[in-house]
Amino acid sequence: MQSIRGLLSLLISYMIFHGWALVFFVIGVMSGNGWLIGVGSAVILFWFGPGTPVIPLVLITALFIQRYIFMDKKNKIRLKDKWIELKNKNYFKDENQS
Repeated sequence: MQSIRGLLSLLISYMIFHGWALVFFVIGVMSGNGWLIGVGSAVILFWFGPGTPVIPLVLITALFIQRYIFMDKKNKIRLKDKWIELKNKNYFKDENQS
């Protein structure tokens, strides 16, 4: 993520998951449109809620975009290994654990 392609892929990934809702909310507040405010705030609150793994999803999607869409070969991280590392850090809770 240290190149222009990495930053651009991180921005695109953020916009896919969370950024569009923030844009909806801001435009809704500026225009007074209740529907945009409602949809934007609902999505923002959903992703900020407990148990939603927004940060790992954004990072994994950004790595995917950087490697396979922008064809950036500088990134030597294997996506499967990164997914396992994030899973081991308890970003994703196991259903069997209470």
